[in-house]
Amino acid sequence: MSETQTNPIVSFGDRRRTTPDENAIGDLSPWEILRGIWARKEIILCAFAGFMAIAVFWLATVTPTYTVEARVMLSPRAGEISTFDAESGPSLPDSETLQSEIQVLTSRALVARLIADLGLAANPEFNPALRSPGFLGRIAVAFGMRERNPQTDIEEITDVVLSRLEVYQKSGSRVIAILFTSVDPRMAAIIPNRLAELYIAQQIEQRSGVNNEAAKWLAEQIAELRVKVQESEAAVEAFRTKSGLFLTNGSTLPQQQLTELNSQLSTAEADRAAAQAKLGNARDLLASGNAVNSAAEVLQSPLIQNLRQQEVALRAQIAQMSETLLPSHPRVQEAEANLADLQTQIEKEVHKVIEALENEARVATARVNSLRASLNRLQRRMGQLNQDEVKLRALQRDADTNRALLESFLLRYQQANARAEADAQAANARIVSRAQQPADPTFPRMGSAITFATLAGILFAFCVAFLIEVFARGFRTGDQIERATGMPFLGLVPELEPKTRRNPHPADEVLHDPSGLYAEAIRSLQGHVLLARVGERHARVVLVTTAQPGEGKTATAASLARVFAMGGYRTVIVDADMHNPTVHEALDMRRLPGLADLLVGRAAFQHVIHRHHGHAEPRRRRDTASHAHVIQAGTPISNTTAALASSQMQWVLTALQQTYDYIIIDSPAALATADAQVLAKLADVTVLAVKWSETNRKTVLRALKMLSAASSRRVGILLTQVNLRRYRRYGSDAIEEYPVQAPVARSRRARAV
Repeated sequence: MSETQTNPIVSFGDRRRTTPDENAIGDLSPWEILRGIWARKEIILCAFAGFMAIAVFWLATVTPTYTVEARVMLSPRAGEISTFDAESGPSLPDSETLQSEIQVLTSRALVARLIADLGLAANPEFNPALRSPGFLGRIAVAFGMRERNPQTDIEEITDVVLSRLEVYQKSGSRVIAILFTSVDPRMAAIIPNRLAELYIAQQIEQRSGVNNEAAKWLAEQIAELRVKVQESEAAVEAFRTKSGLFLTNGSTLPQQQLTELNSQLSTAEADRAAAQAKLGNARDLLASGNAVNSAAEVLQSPLIQNLRQQEVALRAQIAQMSETLLPSHPRVQEAEANLADLQTQIEKEVHKVIEALENEARVATARVNSLRASLNRLQRRMGQLNQDEVKLRALQRDADTNRALLESFLLRYQQANARAEADAQAANARIVSRAQQPADPTFPRMGSAITFATLAGILFAFCVAFLIEVFARGFRTGDQIERATGMPFLGLVPELEPKTRRNPHPADEVLHDPSGLYAEAIRSLQGHVLLARVGERHARVVLVTTAQPGEGKTATAASLARVFAMGGYRTVIVDADMHNPTVHEALDMRRLPGLADLLVGRAAFQHVIHRHHGHAEPRRRRDTASHAHVIQAGTPISNTTAALASSQMQWVLTALQQTYDYIIIDSPAALATADAQVLAKLADVTVLAVKWSETNRKTVLRALKMLSAASSRRVGILLTQVNLRRYRRYGSDAIEEYPVQAPVARSRRARAV
């Protein structure tokens, strides 16, 4: 058949996707993932139903629990007697204090006290030893691996209670919440309330204990201090008696004497200075010839003043008589004689005054000397007394210190006793909210649990579908193939279900049901081959291969060869899979010499191309139904790759192209041997059959890399064994049955080789 003149069509290698999909993630796009998830509706429904069944079973079998809360507030009491006289109010607890109190509430000692107080050791809920052993437990008891009646372990019970207890600080407050969870609503309310009460009682006990310990310690110290005070005061008095340092008006007697002597000495020295000054003044007046009568001591003498008055009166009398009498008159002379006597007496009295001043000065000097001598003696004695006084002060300080300490301890002892009596029932915490017995369980809440289970089940089902979709091994749509590989998508071949399959081999479908979906899929592949070009000519040599065995390459090659032959094209199918030849089985033929014999020279073309009727065996020697000629694999040879890569193979293909319009080659799997890579270089185009949703994508990409390197990217991908019912969920490009008229029988004479 001559080549049909058509418009230029790009080859397989040029039909790859040139620009990446911006919405794609790797080799998957979000829309494809969503379509894939929706395509797995059955899985979503089954996963959701299974999840809900488990959730309903769990809700039906789970033991309901009750969680109740009690609240305790930490706040120092401002009206306590022990602090009523404090200048500042009690300090509020800080965050560290609250956390410390939370640790106290959850301490094992307090929980152990709670267990003993409520008798929780006798409750199977908290004592694992009282629970009936399960199936495995009974087996362990039977084999002696576990005690029949295990002993109660308080530590284990404490662990159970602590695991159900939650204590935390309420945000932005000094309130501590105590939550407890139990299967018994009554115990759920009793335990947090009792724990709060025991906590407050423990605070009171601790405070009372501290006060009692303080009072006891103070009493012991007071008894010791009393003895010390007595001993120290006795030592002071004994030393005072021995040294004579008796206190009078706040000072010792020697100190008072010294003070008095200093005062007397000062006075005596002042008196001596005054007496010497008076005496010196009088002597200076006598020495200068001035009248000593003007001296103050003379003027102050009553006798001299009386004599002076008499002298003045006598002088006045003489002056009066001298007016009438002469100086020689006896009366005048007598008066003058009396005046002389008066003056003589005055002088005598003046001398007496001076002598008195001298005596006074001598007495004052003697007194000063005497006082100074006494002072010197007393000062010499004070040296020793000062040393004694230093020792006395040291003893006195010891005595005072002991007494002050005794008084302080006595005051503290009184305060401790008063605080212990006044604040015996005071604590820095109080219960602000008591736990109440709940009517409904807090877990599980049926309404919320069903709603949550429904939402979680939906999410779980979609996550399962999403994971299955994302981690699916194979390709499912043509868009995935072109985006991931860059190679053209040649279509898909539907899976022939066993129930509807009427023929043992898929290639028979194109003969018995030429209008069916399978035949239409092969004709779609035929269309791609007809339009494929290599340079300026049509592609004529078509290689059909797979990445790994079992993906339908032989069925595809045989079906494609029959479709070409039924369309009037001279077609030959060459079985190049010398390792596991299956073309003769796909075409219902018996095993005959073939390509291997032709390549090694054991047979000629007329011996390996089976086109005539053979002997009357059960199997045919040629495909009489579609007029396709067949070259089987032939006799096995040792080095198939070298044979296929030889010039003899090129000569065979050249010779076949001179006779046939299309040459369909069935090769081994690309990753199984190197034969496919060698044949891809010789073929015009390569069809890589990929099993739908099964073949690993990395495997396909690795095979494509090998084939495209050998064939300059003249590779197309065909999805085989496609489940159309599932495929329609992924996209809208699935093939559909199309009503056609009954085909008119038309044959075309095959040209002779």
